[in-house]
Amino acid sequence: MKFSSVVLAVFALVSTGLADKTCVPSFDYCSDVLIKDKGFTEADLKDVINGTDVADQPLENVLFHCKNPGIVGHPKACPNGCKDPKQEGSHSCDAT
Repeated sequence: MKFSSVVLAVFALVSTGLADKTCVPSFDYCSDVLIKDKGFTEADLKDVINGTDVADQPLENVLFHCKNPGIVGHPKACPNGCKDPKQEGSHSCDAT
């Protein structure tokens, strides 16, 4: 395999992988924002909640915490759904 082919293959893997997932550490996010704007997939988020006490919750009722730029965790159940703020920042559970 030529060097240029190897470089292209590595670039393709990096550009389609974790590099696309971004979030601001220490911010909380609703699933819709992570999926629409931050590069995460529904499967990514289901993997995060798998085996937790919120595994049976629909994704729209889960608040995720950004631990590192491409890693979310610490899922929290939002019985009334997740609330998106008007601007970038920490999201919260809807209190209504």
